[in-house]
Amino acid sequence: MSVSLFNLPDCLMLSLALVLIGSYGVFRRRSLILVLLSIEVMLNGVNLSLISFNFFRWGTVENSHYLYMLSIGVAAVEAAVGLSMVIVLFKNYNDITRNRISQLGERA
Repeated sequence: MSVSLFNLPDCLMLSLALVLIGSYGVFRRRSLILVLLSIEVMLNGVNLSLISFNFFRWGTVENSHYLYMLSIGVAAVEAAVGLSMVIVLFKNYNDITRNRISQLGERA
């Protein structure tokens, strides 16, 4: 009898933990870089659930691998756009906190 190191409920619990940790970081952090990192942690949790469903339910069907690669591509674009916004904000205002972004539409 072989005992598997991981099974579907364990992988989904780990995925849920990653999503909850990421959402905590999004709501509690003030720095935009840490918010972007927290969003990446949440995306990794979703990707883990996609791969675990594929492995434990459908074996070697590659449909979720394509969805996983699409998700990684979207995460890379999101990180590039987010970091470019952070660079522009820091260059213009020397501040990258949420308070500064909420004040961008106000007139001085």
